[in-house]
Amino acid sequence: MNEQNLIQAAESGDVSAMKTLANFYAQRASGKFEDKVGDVLSVKSLDEILKVPRTKEDPELEAKAYKYYLMAAEAGDAECMTEVARRIYDGIGTERNWQGEEYKIWYRRGAEAGDPAAMRVTAFISDDEKEKFKWYKLSAELDKPGLNKQDSIKQTAINYACGRGTEKDVTKAEEWLAKLDKHDENSARMEIAQITGESSWMEQAAESSPMAMIRMAEEFVLKNEFVTALTWYKKAARTNKKAEQNSWAIAAMSIIGDIYYIGEDKIEQSYAEGFKWYSRAAAHGYNMAKIKMTLMLYRGLGVKQNLPRAFKLFDEISWTQENFGYFSPFRFNSVARYYAAKMQENGEGCTKDIVEAFERYRVAAALETVQHYESPRSIPKAIYKVADAYFLGEGVRQNFAKALKFYERIFNKGGVRTPYHREAVKKVMWMYELGEGIPQDKVKAAEWRKKLNGSDEE
Repeated sequence: MNEQNLIQAAESGDVSAMKTLANFYAQRASGKFEDKVGDVLSVKSLDEILKVPRTKEDPELEAKAYKYYLMAAEAGDAECMTEVARRIYDGIGTERNWQGEEYKIWYRRGAEAGDPAAMRVTAFISDDEKEKFKWYKLSAELDKPGLNKQDSIKQTAINYACGRGTEKDVTKAEEWLAKLDKHDENSARMEIAQITGESSWMEQAAESSPMAMIRMAEEFVLKNEFVTALTWYKKAARTNKKAEQNSWAIAAMSIIGDIYYIGEDKIEQSYAEGFKWYSRAAAHGYNMAKIKMTLMLYRGLGVKQNLPRAFKLFDEISWTQENFGYFSPFRFNSVARYYAAKMQENGEGCTKDIVEAFERYRVAAALETVQHYESPRSIPKAIYKVADAYFLGEGVRQNFAKALKFYERIFNKGGVRTPYHREAVKKVMWMYELGEGIPQDKVKAAEWRKKLNGSDEE
């Protein structure tokens, strides 16, 4: 059946034709075609369509898709009711209306007609706890081959355990938890613990989940009970297997290193133990631990000082991408670049090279993005070193205007909170006062003098 015949069938009330046309236009609009489209088009017709360049989300084709999804939905097709709701919410092929009630009505109609996706969304967007429970449970009870019900089962278990939308029933909660895979079961137990404040749920999850073990440890950290916290962190660290390493276990190794490095509570400070645990986490590519381990090598803390190895590691970290999910809030590339620059500037563990050092300082200062995955994270002291290099002409051609620009940037990033912040302000002040490489300006010099906020100016 070709496209025109499908249109005629759809206009005559054939719901199957409506749905096929809607899917067909939606796929044309996005440039994606599924095998089932070939069932309604000749090979020649499909080949001709594929040759026509299409931009994604073609408005005209999306509007056609919406038209036939709506026709099928109004004729009673549950899946199309859900698709109409989604398109109204997202504004695909029709005017967007995510703040109104229309998309909610269509999701509700889809749910009532038995569509699993509509049931889950209806539960999620409902403000009524009883309604949430009702639709999650109905979705969880559906018996359809290939249907992924893990989230609905999880929410049903959580609702029983917490008494949300239904009477609290721990027995039924356990029955539903038993239907989940181990990961989702542990996740549900942790969520129940957070909602109810009942630690027993977290303890049950912590029997096998390194994430839950760390959560248990964090609870003891908040109570300043570091001895018990350390026990849980070590338990999490032991869950790591070479064949299947997990970021939670590796992060636990690094946190253990922190505890020994600082010497929290009744735990005796031990740089050697700190270095050992940082090294374990670093061996799995965890830059947060690797940078700390390398700093200890550089300073000779807990291990014999080894400047050549420290420089090599700083250089490696400078260009290493890290992805540890929950435990990667910061990039450590810039920190490593700063220390590698410092070592090259002074010839520590490497050949002295002030030109290369300047380039490293410049990158550590985040004056440019050097890797596509990096988010800007500048090291203020690196900016100060760049400014100094331009002022003195060391490693780069002397340029007072650029020196002034970067000295001012340091103040804008931190006022006068550290010695090098104050030094930057002093240098700007004296550049204006003396006309050092820039036009003399006594008024601006006085303004910068005030920025020192009473600190020593001499």
